[in-house]
This record gives sequence, C-alpha cells and structure tokens, in this order.
Amino acid sequence: MNAELLQDVVDRVLRVPEKYREYDQDTSTAARIYRIGEPLLSDLLDLGLPHHASGGNRYFDQLDLDNVALALRLPSPRHLAMRRWPQIFRAMVDDTPVRYDVEVAAECGSAETGHPCDFRLPEPVLALGVDAGPTARRFTLRRDVGATGRPGDAPPELRPLFAEMDRFHFHILPVDLYGDLSFLADTSLANCELASRYLFRRGVEEGWEARRSFGLLLSSPYSAPHFWAEFRLDGAWAAFDPFLITSLERWGVLTPSEVPTTQALDSAVYRIAEEWLDLVQDADVPAQVSLLTRYRPLTGGG
Repeated sequence: MNAELLQDVVDRVLRVPEKYREYDQDTSTAARIYRIGEPLLSDLLDLGLPHHASGGNRYFDQLDLDNVALALRLPSPRHLAMRRWPQIFRAMVDDTPVRYDVEVAAECGSAETGHPCDFRLPEPVLALGVDAGPTARRFTLRRDVGATGRPGDAPPELRPLFAEMDRFHFHILPVDLYGDLSFLADTSLANCELASRYLFRRGVEEGWEARRSFGLLLSSPYSAPHFWAEFRLDGAWAAFDPFLITSLERWGVLTPSEVPTTQALDSAVYRIAEEWLDLVQDADVPAQVSLLTRYRPLTGGG
C-alpha cells in the first residue's frame, strides 16, 4: 500500500492525545474485525501507530483501528455499512418517492440480573407523535420523501462557507472531544458533531439564521445517529452537510460530484432535536436501541 498514504493516516491518528487511548484490542481483533493484517500492520507500526506490548502480544486502541480501516477503505463493519448510503443520496437527487420506516427497538439499559426494564421516551421523541405502546419498548418513525420537485441547492452566498469544510478530515473521536472546536482548529480532525458545530458557528458569524440538528441519517437496513447544520432559507429550514458528502467521496463511497456539497439533504435526514438525545431511556439510564430501517419506493407519490 502507498507509503505516503499510510504515513498520512498514522499522522492523523497521532493528533489525538495519548490520554484518550485504551489499549484493549489485540492483533487478532485488528485482523478479524478491522481487516488490518500482516504485513499492513507491520508497516503501520514502523510508521508509529500507537500500541502497547504485553505477554508477547500487541494491543491497540479501538478508535485508532477504526480510523485506520476507514481511511484505508478496508472492509471493516463501519465501511461496509457506509457502502449502502449512496442509495439515500441518489434517491434524494433523483427526487424518487421513497418511504422509510425506522423501527426503534430498545434493550434494557442495565445488564444486572433481574433488572426490571422501565422504558420511557423523552419529550422530543413523544413530540414526533410516535405510538410506542404501553411498554415504550418499540415504535416506528416513518418518513415519506421525494416527489416534491428537485431538491434545493445552497444559495451562492453560502458556498464559500461550505468550502471551508474541505480542509477538515473525518475522524472517529473520543467522546470528550466531540464539542472541542479548539481541537478541530489545532488538528483539522472532526466527527459529524464537531463539524456541525463549526458550520453552525461560522454561519451565525456570517449573519445567517442557523441551527444544529441531531437525528437520523436514513439508510436501509439500519439508519444511523447523525449531526448536521441547518439554515433558514426563504422562511424554511434546509439541511446541509458538505462535510459528510466530502468524506464519503474520500472514502470512495460516493463518486466525486455525484452529490454536490451544496445539495440540501432534507430527504436524507430525520431531525429529532438540537443536541444528542437518547431515543429511549430505561428509567434514568440510556437504553440501547436498534434502528432497523425498511426502505421502499412509492408509486404515484403515495
């Protein structure tokens, strides 16, 4: 593999401070889950990939492995899931009438034996009008999109702002860095939340009415939690995410210019709140949820 590319990937990994690493992934996991086997792993180690040695084995940080696999387009679970995302954007650009049914199914927030699950929905989720039944364990979010005319595009005045996002690279970050704009400025690394914070802040600085959004990136078979920025244009909120589009091009998931970075993404996302929100709570503990999503074209717009 190209030595310059490998060095760039390791250099980005090293921009994350050492204090955030937890070395609990062994070499067999690196090969089996993240598809980083020998001799690739040896080359990465020679270039400085962080690791600890113990008992004759090497151990790595999970986020480091995830980032390496993603940057090198290895068939890791994350990259394989992303390969399904183009269908979202192609349907959006073509304005194809589509229905998404997102089945939210909760598991107990505690692994303690005998724990009595007590599922509850936060107010923003209830405000969506969901019917969760008496146990609040399972409900469906439905979104019909398309057949409304070709999706909108950002006005020319917004495009220089979107172009600023080109200098940032997607990186899966430790939770403590999610909102750290100073880390972004120092490293040019961002996840979707950090990128949305930057775009929102710059939009406000430039005089735009803007807001941050948390919700779902609609995809089958599973939707994914996501952050993006929205701008009020002609009296209505429009979703944009130039950082995501550029990142998908860099990973080879989208071909260049297949979806313009100035494209409004309203048909690809489902807004729930401004900040991160656990869709279901088990008493006061966040419940694990799956987001099984069924996708089907609609005929005649209905």
